[in-house]
Amino acid sequence: MLNKTLIYTTIRLQSCCLSGLLSFCLIFLPAPLYAVQITLNVADVTAPSFTARGIKVVLAQEGSAEFSIDELHMAEKTWRKVHVHCAEFLLSSARVTCRKGKLDAIPDLPFTLNYEFASQRLELQFAAKANELWQVNADFRAQPWRATALLRNAQGKRLTDFLSPNWPLPTQGALNGKLEVQGDKAGVSRINADLQLADVAAADASGLHAAEKMTGTLHVDAARTGQKWDWRGALDWQSGELFWQPLYLRGGHTLQAFGQWDGAQLKVTQAVATLPGVGKVELNALWDVKKSDLLEGRLLGKNLSLAKGFTDYAKPFLEKSALSATELTGNADVDWQYRNGATQSLLVKLRDVAVVDGEKRFALHGINADIPWHAQELNVAHVAFADGELMGLSLGATQWQIQMRGQDFIMPTATLPILDGKLEVSDFHMQNVNDMWQWNFSSSLTSISMQKLSAALHWPEMHGSLSGSIPKVSYQDKLLKVDGTLLFRVFDGTVLANHLELFDPFGRAPRLSGNLDMRELDLDLLTRTFSFGNIQGRIDLGVNNLELVQWVPVRFDAKLASSPGKYRKRISQKAVENISSLGGAGGVAALQRSFLRIFENFGYNRIGLSCVLRNDICTMAGVEDNGNAYTIVKGGGIPAITVMGYNRKVDWSELITRLKRVSQDNKAVIK
Repeated sequence: MLNKTLIYTTIRLQSCCLSGLLSFCLIFLPAPLYAVQITLNVADVTAPSFTARGIKVVLAQEGSAEFSIDELHMAEKTWRKVHVHCAEFLLSSARVTCRKGKLDAIPDLPFTLNYEFASQRLELQFAAKANELWQVNADFRAQPWRATALLRNAQGKRLTDFLSPNWPLPTQGALNGKLEVQGDKAGVSRINADLQLADVAAADASGLHAAEKMTGTLHVDAARTGQKWDWRGALDWQSGELFWQPLYLRGGHTLQAFGQWDGAQLKVTQAVATLPGVGKVELNALWDVKKSDLLEGRLLGKNLSLAKGFTDYAKPFLEKSALSATELTGNADVDWQYRNGATQSLLVKLRDVAVVDGEKRFALHGINADIPWHAQELNVAHVAFADGELMGLSLGATQWQIQMRGQDFIMPTATLPILDGKLEVSDFHMQNVNDMWQWNFSSSLTSISMQKLSAALHWPEMHGSLSGSIPKVSYQDKLLKVDGTLLFRVFDGTVLANHLELFDPFGRAPRLSGNLDMRELDLDLLTRTFSFGNIQGRIDLGVNNLELVQWVPVRFDAKLASSPGKYRKRISQKAVENISSLGGAGGVAALQRSFLRIFENFGYNRIGLSCVLRNDICTMAGVEDNGNAYTIVKGGGIPAITVMGYNRKVDWSELITRLKRVSQDNKAVIK
């Protein structure tokens, strides 16, 4: 009757091993019960690096079996509510076999399992379409116990559940190779892996770390002694792409490294990386993994190519800086040492290096330097370059010597050739105070030809020379200040600049403020330069409350007026027309237009024009005001002419357009 009756038998064991449980079933259950359905409930099963709790086994009448596990812990990962189905389940006192098995979590990867109780040998094979194979052979009785996994076209995305969710997780690609593991009662004691990666892709949830079509080989050999692991690894990344914010890299990299790991600190005794197009870099480091702190480190590179090295590994971190468009060429030696939370030394040697700004703000060529910086010791850096450019101005060859001790840099004197003159710097001092860089210096500028200067800056040709002195320049907390008054000589007059401040000079949107006071500028030289028509005489120009954002004026109080004193005062017809166009509609008021055809030059008594710029509107005035009209040129002598302006409020951009029209077309349009 028993073989025709459905009987449920429940066996509860608080703690046992799997082989003991199944042996118990075979020895103590009556033979007729094998033909009926049997349900077994087990509290937990333990083995090295393996724990299963809440196990329920249902042995069906037709020879299949169903396994459900409330909690499964393996390889430091935990799964809950695991369900396994065996279409063919065989159980004897010698072994347990599961054929055509399926896991609910991976239904497309059927498996076969065979475990021998006496020898404690395990054979486990997962096979799927596209020739995919995961094959595991283990001997748990051996001392040490060992397991081997063979992978053939193994899909990397199946490893997702075994990896930390904080890492980039594989989404496609295949693994081929062999993984060997040995262990003892304390757990895994040795790992050896030889793997080939093909078309691997991975990404994290943030999208800041990702890989595409990665192909290469990986070798890892690690052995545990007590609590310490000695490891050795080699990576040959042959092709594919890697994005690791902000770096974007392509294949061609290799890495060989060895070191130790004690569960808290990772020590890289030596690592050698080959960077494509750059060269070899050696590294050793001590890393506190739990605190994510670098405790010690040294990086050494010889004859590194800066072109690709700067583009691939430095430039991505400079995206928002003034160096974001910079290109480097040449070669360098680097020796960097880090300890106690700070850089201890940095030795840099540059050979035939060029630095070129993509926005054509600066360029240096033929740089050769020896920079032996040390955090505690006093050293001297030697820097030289062959030539260069700064804002369109050509720079000549020079050599500098810089005294260095920690974050304190001193350059007693330095010379920078500019065009046919030179900028002489004295008492340059730069230091870091409270994590903020600050520096100061004084300088003087020897005579520079205005013709060469205007040609270099693509200005209209100017005459005379430019020279001056800068009493003191200082920089602190992104603010560049000029203490005292700058003095320059141009157009046979003087230019004084004071209260100059430049905020964020190396950023994307620098802001300049200050005052300018120009005295006794020669109008003949000035107007001849800008093809404005000829004016003889001298003028003073004051610009107060000047403010520029990204080098565009947004605010100022400007006033132009004839200089005091006696001198020849003449103005040409062309200059009258151009001045009239700046004043807007109305133009010439004191002389009939018919006389303009007769006289080429006129006399005047005074010239004056002012502009107060606010909110992109220029409020204009002149020598004299009369309601809405104002006098720009007040006549005097014979023949005399007076030029009036009639627009008090002028759009700043419109005024700039009028000035460009005057300088480019050499003629005015009088409305």
